Amino acid sequence: MAHNYELDVLRQHEEEAFRRKQEAFARYESARGEASAAYDRMQAAWAERCAARDTMNREFEAMKSSSEAYSRIWEEFRTVRDTNNPRIESLRQEADYEHQQMKNCFERAGAAYQYGDKAEAKVLSEEGHAHRERRDALNEEVGELIREIKEAKRNAESRASKTDSSAYRSARSLFDRAKSRHESMETEFKRLKAVRDSCKKEFDVYQDIYLKAKDEFRRRLEEVKAAKRDNERRMTDKVNMALVKTKPFYLGSIFGHNAKVVPRDDGSGATDVYFAGLAEAGDGLGHGHAVIDRYGNVTYLRDAWTDHSDYLINDRGRPTHNA
Repeated sequence: MAHNYELDVLRQHEEEAFRRKQEAFARYESARGEASAAYDRMQAAWAERCAARDTMNREFEAMKSSSEAYSRIWEEFRTVRDTNNPRIESLRQEADYEHQQMKNCFERAGAAYQYGDKAEAKVLSEEGHAHRERRDALNEEVGELIREIKEAKRNAESRASKTDSSAYRSARSLFDRAKSRHESMETEFKRLKAVRDSCKKEFDVYQDIYLKAKDEFRRRLEEVKAAKRDNERRMTDKVNMALVKTKPFYLGSIFGHNAKVVPRDDGSGATDVYFAGLAEAGDGLGHGHAVIDRYGNVTYLRDAWTDHSDYLINDRGRPTHNA
């Protein structure tokens, strides 16, 4: 094929579009790989975050349970204390009263004895001893109630250890770091995903440009080839016409068959064409026959292996009913 500048330009456009498309595809593949790796890292960070959260929750529940037990034990102590203290206060008041009554009786008994009233002194002395016994009994009950409070406190101190929140604080710190890493990985994945999507759009644009350039080159190539074939046919016709002037007949083809082309020497300028016969040249038994006038018009046409009267175009150049 002869050199064609337009085809060269279209071919260069196609190759350039292909190069850009391949470069865009390489960028897309790279971005997709980076986004995929970032996604895997994000998922690993998410798994780590979930595990840290579960550990933190377990430690929180353990701390909460310990705190509740601590509060429950000391609540038992406070119940004993708050129950006994009012009673102690009341008993102390009663004991103080009995103590005052005791002193009053002993003082009065002493006075009666000095005045010689020994009988009155004895009665008052016995009454003072009774007040002292009730005072002592009341103080003993107070002491018992105080011992109950102290025993409840010792029991609470031995049973209720202070809540240790260090394990929870450590687990919370680990969770906060895991959460921060995951959020950082998520942000990075979203960024790389946006880059990947942008590269994909860029590739799609260059892919479309390449396909259009490819189609344009192929279309124009077919047009050039078709023009070349037409030109070759015209050149062949010119050569054949030249041969007509030098030979009584020449070989050609028609309807895909060999044909014997015989110019008439009667001055009419017409040409007989015999084709599809058994002879190698296209004439012979069963041949078809066409007549072409000097102007290139077909004035007669009969197909091969048909009766001479069964023509497609009659000798006036008009189609028959069989045409």
